[in-house]
Amino acid sequence: MLSALSAIAHLWLERVAPARDAYLLPAVAMLTSLGLLSIARTAPNFLARQTFALAIAFAIMLAITTRRDRLRWLRRFKYTWLIAGLALLLASLAFGVNPAGTGARLWLSIGDFFVQPSELLRLLMIAFLAAYFAERLEIGDRGLANPQPAASHLHSLAPTIAMALIALAMLLTQQDLGAASLLLLTYAFMLYLATGHARLPLGLIGALLLAAGAGYFLSSRVAQRLNIWLNPWADPQGSAFQIVQSLIAIANGGLFGQGINQGRPGYVPAVHTDFPFVMIAEELGLVGALAVLAGFAVVILRAWRVGLRARDHYSLLLAGGIAASLSVQIFIIIGGNLGMLPITGVTLPFISYGGTSLVVSYAMLGLLIRLSADVSRPLPASSRPDNHRAAAQATRAGAAMIATLGLAAGYWGTLRAAELIARPDNPRLIEAERATFRGAIHARDGTLLAYSSCVGAAQPLVRCPDWPPTPARYERRYAFTEAAPIVGYYSLRYGVGGLEAFADATLHGQRTWLDDALHRPRLGQAITSTIDAAWQQRAFSALHASPALTLPHGAAVVLDWRSGEVLALASAPTFDPNRLDEDWDRLRAAPAAPLVNRATQGLYQPGELLAWLFSLHGANPADLSTWRTTADVLGLGARVPFELPNEAVPLPATATYSETIGQGALRVTPLRVAASVASLVAGRPVTPTLIARPFEPSRASPVRNPAPFTGYAQIADNLFVGWHVRVRGNWVIVLALEVPHTNHPALRDAIQAIQPDT
Repeated sequence: MLSALSAIAHLWLERVAPARDAYLLPAVAMLTSLGLLSIARTAPNFLARQTFALAIAFAIMLAITTRRDRLRWLRRFKYTWLIAGLALLLASLAFGVNPAGTGARLWLSIGDFFVQPSELLRLLMIAFLAAYFAERLEIGDRGLANPQPAASHLHSLAPTIAMALIALAMLLTQQDLGAASLLLLTYAFMLYLATGHARLPLGLIGALLLAAGAGYFLSSRVAQRLNIWLNPWADPQGSAFQIVQSLIAIANGGLFGQGINQGRPGYVPAVHTDFPFVMIAEELGLVGALAVLAGFAVVILRAWRVGLRARDHYSLLLAGGIAASLSVQIFIIIGGNLGMLPITGVTLPFISYGGTSLVVSYAMLGLLIRLSADVSRPLPASSRPDNHRAAAQATRAGAAMIATLGLAAGYWGTLRAAELIARPDNPRLIEAERATFRGAIHARDGTLLAYSSCVGAAQPLVRCPDWPPTPARYERRYAFTEAAPIVGYYSLRYGVGGLEAFADATLHGQRTWLDDALHRPRLGQAITSTIDAAWQQRAFSALHASPALTLPHGAAVVLDWRSGEVLALASAPTFDPNRLDEDWDRLRAAPAAPLVNRATQGLYQPGELLAWLFSLHGANPADLSTWRTTADVLGLGARVPFELPNEAVPLPATATYSETIGQGALRVTPLRVAASVASLVAGRPVTPTLIARPFEPSRASPVRNPAPFTGYAQIADNLFVGWHVRVRGNWVIVLALEVPHTNHPALRDAIQAIQPDT
């Protein structure tokens, strides 16, 4: 539709305004196309309304350009137009509504459509000021052309000041701070154009700053916006969420963008109205953002060119006022998107969603086209209006504003991009994780321990379609919960643990820059663990075998002493990784510490187990002088070379757990005991491993299989750990069970359950 409207407008303008500036309409059409793209991406339900408003906007633009009376209809009735705009604004105070249902009531409802009078008032104010100042300049009013004497100057400016104050009062009553700021700054620009003196405009800008300072202490809303602007990182998940997500989106776009429909601009609230520039920067990159700024630069600089070529004061002031208003509006909204200015809620001309804004912007375009057609040939320097020099300086100021925005966009999109993308509050990281097809974890016999599937799929290892209507999302599932202490967990909220953490790089998959550029789905690689499903089930059952323990506490390890492969690693109590997100708070608060893997983290006193190990090593346990030396040789006090973390961030031990285990000078983990026994049997150091590899028979001559050991070690006043260690064939079996007393039947039941079949 935009192409058809642009073609019709071009053909019509060739007839009614052949000498027009030929660059204005194409630049605006380009900006409008990006605006429609932004709305289609972020708020498609509003696209029909915006398209209807676009048709009205083109009709009004063509109607304005068709009149060849040098805009006398606008200049002659300047008071009438302005009073009509003030009346509409006053009506919005009494009968205003908000289409969202909440917030400031800045719109008037006309059937199913909404009109925002503040947008229309700004254009009518420009037309009024241009006509009023031009009239004073043309009759040679020294009070306007020269600020001396002050009385005459104030007398000339009195009507404009009165009108501006009335409009500002009504806007501030509605708490429309963005429109009020834009109106005041536009008035300051036009005052400078009319007088050529900067003192009064600078005074107005100073008054605006003083008002902002006063508002900081008198208005909680103003104070909040200023605090967000001064330090958005102080509350990135609260009041500053919008601006922080805006900067992250710009950084995510990088140089060339994520591609159309490939970004996530929806994470920025109100992106289709207040932050469309962010959507363009994310999906089209810094190149697209600079293209938007270049389009605005063309419109603004060509508008100033129209004013500089004007043959009278009115044309210069009207074109300059429109150019100044667009410059200020663009600087305020994009500057707010880039964190340079406080967020004001002003719309971005030709791009933001908003029918009134679009119609008014195209009305401004129509006025510029009509003026450019009427002043096609520049005047000689001697015939130029007196305020030509002020207009030239204002032109440079407008160009500087656009250049500053370009530098800021480049700063966030390149220099700070890596830092912003890596922020933990970047929701795109979570989205990328959800779209990752994480590799499966298998047992050595092929049993599926953990896998990913498309959300909602009934079968395991189901991939989402490559081009779904919605982003691909996978969920992690665990088919063998008895292996939870080994496999661990994978949670978008709480991180990774166990094998999921140990092999995260492989399971998560690697990507190249080409994969990112083509948005290929991330595919992880599967791993095969050394765990034997039958042994793991046996070890798990052993810890839960005795009916005498309602909640068993302990660990079981089965290790192949030839290869160091861990065949089973059980811990009790344990958890269900499928319900980790729901149960996390309860698991963290449980005194029994079910998230702690007792096989690798449970520190127990060895007790009589020391004597048995020393005898296997050939030392005399009765010789106390050899105990420390033998313990060092066996490495009982050292960490296990293979570390299997239970959590990405170590858990603090609960009070109850620290009281019942980990007492004494020499403390060992069940996995450490299994590794020491395996080293003694193999006659060489054995390092436990959980990742399957090709089996290589040991060249060392194994020692005799020692007799099984069963004994106790006291770990608290009323709590013992029952040890059972046995070497059977290639297997080293270690069982550590926390029981209330030494003759508790639970250890006997556990030993019977974990014995290998004969």
